Amino acid sequence: MIRKKLLLHIIMSGTAFLLLTGCVKTNCPLPDNINKHVQQVQIKSDTRSHDLKRNSWSMGSLCADRITFKEGKQTWTFLLVWNTEHPKGPFWYLPHDNEESAFDAAVYAAKHYGGGFLAIESNDQRHVSGKDPNRNFKRDSLYGKKICKIIDTYKPVQLPYLALHTNAEGHIKNGGSGTVSMRQYSKNILAFPAGKIRSGQQKGFEDEDTLIYLAGKKVQKDKIKKFTAVGLNVKFEKVTRKSNDNSMSNCIVLHQKHNNYINIETEHGDIATHKKMIDKVMKIIGQKRI
Repeated sequence: MIRKKLLLHIIMSGTAFLLLTGCVKTNCPLPDNINKHVQQVQIKSDTRSHDLKRNSWSMGSLCADRITFKEGKQTWTFLLVWNTEHPKGPFWYLPHDNEESAFDAAVYAAKHYGGGFLAIESNDQRHVSGKDPNRNFKRDSLYGKKICKIIDTYKPVQLPYLALHTNAEGHIKNGGSGTVSMRQYSKNILAFPAGKIRSGQQKGFEDEDTLIYLAGKKVQKDKIKKFTAVGLNVKFEKVTRKSNDNSMSNCIVLHQKHNNYINIETEHGDIATHKKMIDKVMKIIGQKRI
């Protein structure tokens, strides 16, 4: 973890490594404790991702760096985006490159609350070489260690590990095309609706695809009530070693040994609801706008 003053010093040092692409600052110097664990790849105007191009005039003080590291034969590539004026703050993990509005929501979060986010790059595909990046947090895995190292550089200790996802409309068992819904639950994944649940395209807070994921070894009803009280649907994942699916949430509970994890999910493209959910969650965890 590095101090806020050191992060600010890196930005204010007058470095010549910044490249303006639209209004996006890119190729900022990385903090030392990240730089020694990853390789930085220069972002040029012709190598910008669709996500950066789509947000090129809305990122303000955010800077985007492309970083890679190898895990065995697999090379992982990410966009590391952070608020250069307020680098310490909420930090989000985005494991799926096909979830465009999750990226847009992360830009909103980093601009308004500081910190930043780490987004996988995989040519707009959900998987990387057939692997789901959010099923790669095996115990002692290099991937998990590096992801958490980056997150912990920007995230204050008291803040939760955060993630952003989007879902296909409806669950396949309900006639939809997705695999996540407030209408579907199991003995390990419990549903706590805040009110009426509706199916269909982008029904806001009542949509079956709009929800907060929490995780822990035991159901935390007092914690759940903080979210449902403000209109946020909750799915709570009871994590055990037997049910471990090597996702980030399971890694945090089993290997980081705490329950401080929040994942915000909406239907694909429902950026308006995603932003409202971020605002509500930030208020719950005591994070003020910058």
